[in-house]
Amino acid sequence: MTQDSEIKTNNNIQNVLILGAGVMGSQIAAHCVNAGLNVKLLDLKSDDPQKPNKTAEESIQKLTKMNPAPLALAEWADRITPGNFEDHLDWAADADWVCEVIVERMDVKKDMMGRLEKVRKPGTIVSSNTSGLPISDISEDVSDEFKSHFLGTHFFNPPRYMKLLEVIPTASTDDAVTEYMTRFCERILGKGVVRCKDTPNFIANRIGVFSMASIMPWFFDGSFRAEEIDFLTGTLTGYSKAATFRTADMAGLDVLNHVAENLYPAVPDDERRELFKVPEGFKKMVEKGAHGNKKGHGFYKKVKSENGKEYLVVNPETLEYESQKDVQFESAKEAKQKFKSPGERLKYLVKRDDKAGNFLWKIHCDLLLYAANRIPEITESVESIDRAMQWGFNWELGPFERWDAIGVEESVKRMEDEGRDVPESVKKMIQSGRKSFYKEDGTVYNLVTGKADQLTPPAEGALTAAMLNRNDKEVWGNKSAGLYDMGDGIALFEFRTKQQTLGFELVESAEKAAEIVRDRFDAMVIGHDHENFSYGANLAEAGEALKSGDEAKIKEAVDNFQRVAVGLRYQPFPVIGAVSGRCFGGGVEFMMHCDKVVAHHEFYCGLVELGVGLIPAGGGTKELLYRSMDKVNEDEDADPLPYLKDAFKTIGMAKVSDGAPKAKELGYLRDTDMIVMNRDLLLATAKQQARAMADAGYRPPAEPKIKLMGQTGMSVLEVTLYIMTEAKWASPYDKVLAGKVARVMTGGDLSEPQEVPESYILKLEREAILECFQDERTHKRMEHMLKTGKPLRN
Repeated sequence: MTQDSEIKTNNNIQNVLILGAGVMGSQIAAHCVNAGLNVKLLDLKSDDPQKPNKTAEESIQKLTKMNPAPLALAEWADRITPGNFEDHLDWAADADWVCEVIVERMDVKKDMMGRLEKVRKPGTIVSSNTSGLPISDISEDVSDEFKSHFLGTHFFNPPRYMKLLEVIPTASTDDAVTEYMTRFCERILGKGVVRCKDTPNFIANRIGVFSMASIMPWFFDGSFRAEEIDFLTGTLTGYSKAATFRTADMAGLDVLNHVAENLYPAVPDDERRELFKVPEGFKKMVEKGAHGNKKGHGFYKKVKSENGKEYLVVNPETLEYESQKDVQFESAKEAKQKFKSPGERLKYLVKRDDKAGNFLWKIHCDLLLYAANRIPEITESVESIDRAMQWGFNWELGPFERWDAIGVEESVKRMEDEGRDVPESVKKMIQSGRKSFYKEDGTVYNLVTGKADQLTPPAEGALTAAMLNRNDKEVWGNKSAGLYDMGDGIALFEFRTKQQTLGFELVESAEKAAEIVRDRFDAMVIGHDHENFSYGANLAEAGEALKSGDEAKIKEAVDNFQRVAVGLRYQPFPVIGAVSGRCFGGGVEFMMHCDKVVAHHEFYCGLVELGVGLIPAGGGTKELLYRSMDKVNEDEDADPLPYLKDAFKTIGMAKVSDGAPKAKELGYLRDTDMIVMNRDLLLATAKQQARAMADAGYRPPAEPKIKLMGQTGMSVLEVTLYIMTEAKWASPYDKVLAGKVARVMTGGDLSEPQEVPESYILKLEREAILECFQDERTHKRMEHMLKTGKPLRN
C-alpha cells in the first residue's frame, strides 16, 4: 500500500493499552513494562461492585508469582494500570498502540474492533495477537483509516523470553505502519521480527506444528519411545533442548490439537494436509486432560522419587505413565564422539542405515520438502522460515540450514531416487551451480527469484563479530581471542574459548589487544556473538596447576588476572563491556571494570566463586565494596554498615541476577550502565557508546580511596555470617570462605574505620585467594564442579 501522509510514525510509542488480561495479555503487558513503557491492562468487568477491575487486578498479581518471571522486578507490577472494557475502553484515546489479546474467536475480536473504532484517535496503531486467525478478517468491518493502522503482532509464549514476534500486515496496512512497528518491536521490545503473509498460522506454527505432526505417528505406532524421539530431535541434531515432546508439553497439547484442527480446513491446497489429522492416541491424551506442563502431565509427568523428582513418560498403548529407559543408539553415540556441530552430526546420522538414521532421514524429508513448498505461499524468504523456527521454537538450525548441513545436491538425488517430489525451485538452484542455500559470502538463495540475496541483519543496525569476520576486519587473533576493527575508530575484543572461559592465554590476549588499541584505535568494546558472556575463570587450567603443585604458576595467574581485569579501568581509552546471557565469576570482574557496560535485558550474572572454593580476587570483592561505599558517599548521613552487609551477602550467598534490572539492584551494574532489549543490537549500541565517550575527551580515572570499616565492620559481618550458617544458607566451608571475604571487605588487620587506596584491598584479595588454593576443601570443590557441573557444599 502507498504511504499515507497522516501515518503516525514520528511519535515514539510510549503509552500502550493491552486488551485482554489472560496469560498472554498480562505477560505482554509485563514485557512492555520491562521495556519502560506506560501500560494499561483491560479485561471484563467484574460482578463485584467493589472491585470492577478484579479480573485484570488478579492477573497482574499472578505475574509476581509466575516462574519464569514475566517481570524483571516483581515490584514493577504496580506500573500496570488495571481497568475493564466497560468503563475504560476510552483509554484507547490516549494510547499510542492498542494491542488486542482477547479470546481466539473471530466474532468476539471483530466486535472489539467495532467498539474500539468509536474511541480510538485517528493515527493510533492497533494490532491483534492471534496465533492463526486471518488478520484481514478481524479488521474487515472498520474504516479505511483504521485498517491502514491495523496489523497482526503474534507474540510467542512466554513473551519476555521468546525472541520471535511475527508481524502480519494486511493488504490495507500502510507500509509505513508495518515498517514502524517492525523497528519498534525490534529496538524497544527486543524482538526478532519476522514479517509474515496473512496465511493460516503464519510461519513458525505452520512449520512447527507440521514438524510435530509428522513425528507423532512414529511414537503412537510404537516405533519409538518419546524419550528416544526427544533424544534424536534435541540438541544432538540442532533442534531445541526441549526437543519434540517436551516442546509439545510446554506449548500445551490442547493448544496443539486446536491448532491442528483449525489448520486442516484452512489449507485445502496443502499437499501434506492429511498430517494435520493427528493420531487418535494424541486426541485421547487431550480428552483425558493430558494438556502438558500447565496440567502437570502430557507426554511427560513429573513425580516425586527417591532422588527428588522423576519425569515419567506416557505409554502410547495404555496412556499410562512409566519410568523412562536409557536411550541407546550406537550411531548417535558415534556422532557425538566424532562431531562437535549439530549440522555435522545430522549429516552423519541421516546416512546411517539403522533405526535412528532412517527415522531422521524420513522426518527431514518431510520437513525440508514441506518448508520449500511453503515458498512463496507463507513467505518469499528462506531466511524468514529459518529465523522463525530458531526464534520461535528455539531450533539451533532452521529447515534450510539443515538442508545445507545434510548436503542439498546429494539429498535431492536420494529423495528423487526414493520417489519423492522435490520442488522445481530447489532443483533450479542446483542446476544453476549453487550447492547450498547459504554461502560464506553472506548470501542466501531466493527460491522465488532464483537469485542470491544478501543476508539481512537480524535487526536493523545490528553488528556482529561474524559480520566483521566475514568482511576481513580481524586485526589480530589466536585460538582464545580476537581483535576486530568495528569501524569509526572502535575495536572489538572477542572471547573465543569454550564457554568463553578466561584462561591464561585469554588474559594475556586481553593485554595484547589493549596494546594494539592504544596504538591504532580510540576505544575498545569487549563482547562477542555467543549467547553467554563468560562462565568465568578456566577451572580446568587451575586444576592442572594444582595437581602439578606449581604454586608459582598459580600466583602468577592470580596476579595477571587481577592486573588485567582491574587494568581495564585505567587504559587511556574507554572500554565498553557488551554483555548478555550468563556471566559468572571472573567474567563479572572483567565487566565491572569496564568504563561502561551495555547489558542485554536477559543478563544473569553473579560472583559465584565461593561455589568452587575461591573468593572474587580479580577486583570483584573490592569493586562491589567500592560501589556500596560510593552510595554512602552520596548521602553523608547514611550508615555504611547496611551497605557493607548487602555487598557481603551478595558474594557470600553467591547471588545471581535474573535479568539486568536485578543486576543493577545487586550492584553488578551501575545506574549509568545501559540495558538494551534486543541482543542483536548489543555490539552496535556498545560501539555507539564507545565512540561517544572517546569524542567527549575520555581520560582514565585516578585510583580511588575506599572507606573500610575495620573491626567494627568485621563484627557486624561475623554476626551476619553466624545467622547465614545457623539458617543453613552456608555450609562449614562456605563459612570459612565468607570469612575471608569479610576480612577483605573490612581491611584485614585494620582496627578502626579509615580510607585506603584501592591497591590495599586488591592485595588482600590476592592473599585470600592464594590461601584458598592451598586448602584441600577448595581442591575438592573444583574437582566436583569439573566432574558434575554442580557446586559441592562441603
